[in-house]
Amino acid sequence: MEERLLIAINGLRAPALDALLGPLSEHGIYAFPLLMLLALTKGWRAQARAVADGWLAWFVGLYLTELIVKPLIARPRPTAHDHLRELLDVLGRVPSPSSLSFPSGTASAAFAGSTWIWLRFGWRAGAPATALAALVGLSRVYAGVHWPTDIVGGALIGAAVAYGWHRLSRVIDDRPAAAG
Repeated sequence: MEERLLIAINGLRAPALDALLGPLSEHGIYAFPLLMLLALTKGWRAQARAVADGWLAWFVGLYLTELIVKPLIARPRPTAHDHLRELLDVLGRVPSPSSLSFPSGTASAAFAGSTWIWLRFGWRAGAPATALAALVGLSRVYAGVHWPTDIVGGALIGAAVAYGWHRLSRVIDDRPAAAG
């Protein structure tokens, strides 16, 4: 079933969609640290710690996914399967056969960023950021370089990391100052 979904999404290829989803697939992961920089325009000192927390959530989500979970799962990308290689129309560069697929580091970082934005700035900023994260994740399936469940797994890890870091930073901020 997942293979059929991958082929169906990849089969939607059209020049207009390629022009939008190609750059998102390749560079969408970087949108979220840049979006977090926008928070600095509302007051440098007041937002600097929050932006650092957001960047940290983004980085930890990516690190956890790419360097810990992916090697443990060791799932090959769709392009590593001979029968799929012929069916998929890969947008951009084809990952090497040794490149691992689950979970998607791009989705993890994107959803860590969007979740942090939602938690820090509310739904008015979070909903568009989450829609962008979903589009970035979908672009990886559209490009033929990830399975749909890779995106779901990465999204869950990224959201969990951002939520966990948000809660931890609230606890740290709320503790009483040490008596000197």
